Amino acid sequence: MNWLIVKNDFIKNKMINLALFLFMMFSASLAVLSVLMGVQTFTSISKLYKTAEPPHFVQMHKGEINEEKINKFMSENELVIYNQTLTMIDVYGENLTIVGKDNTYDLSDCRLDIGLVKQNELKDLLLNSQHEKVTIYEGEIGIPVLLKEMYDMKIGDHVILTSNNVKKEFVIKEFILDSMMNSPMVSSTRLLLSHKDFNNLQGKVGEKEYLIEAYFANTKEASNFKTVYENAGLPQSGQAVTYSIIFLLSALTDITTVFVLLLVSLLLIIVSFICVRFTIMAALEEEIQEIGTMKAIGLPFRDIRDIYIYKYRALAFIGIITGYILALLLSSVVTKHITSTFGDIGMSTLAVVLSLVAGYLIFLLINYYCKRILKKIKKVTVVDALVRGKGFGKNKGGIKDGLYKSNRLPVNLLLGIREVFYKFKNWVIVFAVVLITVMMIMVPVNLLNTFEAPEFITYMGSSLEDILIEVENGENLETRYANVKQLLQKDNTIENYYEYRSVRVQTIDAENKLMNLNIDCGSSAGNELQYLSGKAPEGEDALALSYLYANEKGKESGDKIEILINDKKKEFVISGIYQDVTSGGYTAKSKYNFSEVDAEKYSFSVNLKDNVEVGKKADEWSKSFGAGVTVDPMEEFINQTLGGVSKQLATIVFAIVIIGIALTMLIAILFLKLRLVKDLSEIAVLKAIGFSEQDINKQYMIKMGCVSILGVLVGIILTDLLGEKIVNAALGVAGIGIKKVNLITNPIMEYIICPLLLIMLILVVTWIIMRTIKKYNIISIIKE
Repeated sequence: MNWLIVKNDFIKNKMINLALFLFMMFSASLAVLSVLMGVQTFTSISKLYKTAEPPHFVQMHKGEINEEKINKFMSENELVIYNQTLTMIDVYGENLTIVGKDNTYDLSDCRLDIGLVKQNELKDLLLNSQHEKVTIYEGEIGIPVLLKEMYDMKIGDHVILTSNNVKKEFVIKEFILDSMMNSPMVSSTRLLLSHKDFNNLQGKVGEKEYLIEAYFANTKEASNFKTVYENAGLPQSGQAVTYSIIFLLSALTDITTVFVLLLVSLLLIIVSFICVRFTIMAALEEEIQEIGTMKAIGLPFRDIRDIYIYKYRALAFIGIITGYILALLLSSVVTKHITSTFGDIGMSTLAVVLSLVAGYLIFLLINYYCKRILKKIKKVTVVDALVRGKGFGKNKGGIKDGLYKSNRLPVNLLLGIREVFYKFKNWVIVFAVVLITVMMIMVPVNLLNTFEAPEFITYMGSSLEDILIEVENGENLETRYANVKQLLQKDNTIENYYEYRSVRVQTIDAENKLMNLNIDCGSSAGNELQYLSGKAPEGEDALALSYLYANEKGKESGDKIEILINDKKKEFVISGIYQDVTSGGYTAKSKYNFSEVDAEKYSFSVNLKDNVEVGKKADEWSKSFGAGVTVDPMEEFINQTLGGVSKQLATIVFAIVIIGIALTMLIAILFLKLRLVKDLSEIAVLKAIGFSEQDINKQYMIKMGCVSILGVLVGIILTDLLGEKIVNAALGVAGIGIKKVNLITNPIMEYIICPLLLIMLILVVTWIIMRTIKKYNIISIIKE
């Protein structure tokens, strides 16, 4: 009998049930997709790392090394279970020309440091998409997937290396997975050569760079080892990176996408609950007399409830199963970046199991929510249902018509506004859905705007200028620094520039424990950064600390910190805590020059005059400075660093906008269909007293328009109030050195395009649905 009732209801209310089904399906699908993607991200990285075995600690170094001294230090350190020192030949993008079937280009616009390497024997292996160790023969080359995605290279393309009067041509044999350098945020990438080609080129082209790698029984020992290594006086003229940072930077793009998908799926689940409540209450009110009859003949509450709940269980079950299947079909699209970056490992068992659990939890939530709503049947008495015909809402009396004010307002406008004002509860579903849709669209859009904005560089420990120049550590550091400064002082195209000197010192805590700290010092150090508390340092006894370092040391703004400079202690006051993702997130800024300490590197932030083209000037300086100095237009630097995140996020955001708009229109159709059924008698009375169909259409357009405008306004306010808090909560969990982001909004998108588009579509839907009242027969409706 229950199945027969459900079947008849599906046939009778096709549109309503279809809308409910779609909401349940999409909310389940997005929830399952976010789980699938999250699990696949960590599973894929873990499987890649298991085979490739990236280092737990790596120190990059340019210049000569004493490998015996390094090996002796490693063997004597009880934390180290394995170590190796690898050689890399650094070349520039302009040294590499790619010849494809359709075009020829060089990599001069690539801001990544490019290194030529040969395959390792046991650890830090370069793999193919099936996680197999890649073997490259003479004349062949393996290109990292990172470069393939940036330049759309293909197997069989030719790579021509031209440097120091040496010209060598290679054929792309394989696209390789580099477990350590697979993110543009790492700032380096490796090209794989055969042993013979590598040995032939070594010393003839480029510049040598060493990768000093160490492995531990527990990867958490990496940060402790880093301090011990740096204090041992071993080679360190380059970036030092730990396992946790390698893992986090690898997963950042996909973690961001998972967060957005999860957020949208949660909002859609809320919308589904609103729709379920609305349709259940509409069905109960419409069938109040049938409910009264069932109570009168002695049917218990559970039996009456089950008649209704079977339908929603069936809808939820079918919707979630369909959503799960849809998620599996779409999984290859959303996990494309994971597959290309970490290898094709297929769908893991854990991902399937956890996604099934996610779908089942949504089913349980919907089932529980339906039971809560249907408890209202308990409160209905036989007298209320059969005699009064009411039982689910208190009769608060009629609305004052206010027609006496119609000499100041048009009658249709007055009736429409007053009904929304006095009976807002009847229209709350449209209000809630529009509100949630605005948030569902605008939070991801604002997040995308933030990643793409030049201002995001202030979250990466740098101020926002036109060009960033870095003088890398090495034997000729001071000479290169002097050359750069001399050129900048003479160039009349420069508006202004800021100079920074980077040093490494040690801090002393209450237990006299030493910990290394990288400090950027200069007259403008710390200015224009994003501070969680406090401000930039103003005097030479002030110091601004990065969030991760302050958090580890338990320091806050106003606290004091002792720094060891050539065996002498100097006390600084912490002026502020800022956000940074460079140097592992452990940095500081100070106006004090630290002249007693040798510089690790120098950097310059340059602003050009308005009529100077940034790209051309950066290329000109890069050629003039030569090796050991990197020159990056800030906008291009950000684009290449965060381009992968932005590109994937843009695809997801576009899909979310389409889904949000489509579901809003579906809700509008569902609501109006049910509203018109409930308002039949009122419409008939309005027609009988002389209101035309056009008047009634206007009234409903005004009602829907007013509610939509309210929903949009509240949605914008909540997006501005809660959007940043939601994003910052996720960033706090990630622990990447950024705890708080001020979302950068696009005012035209947030305040004009999105609101007008939603309101216009709702009004169009309303106009189309209202045309059906032409079919209403006034006499038959009044007789009923």
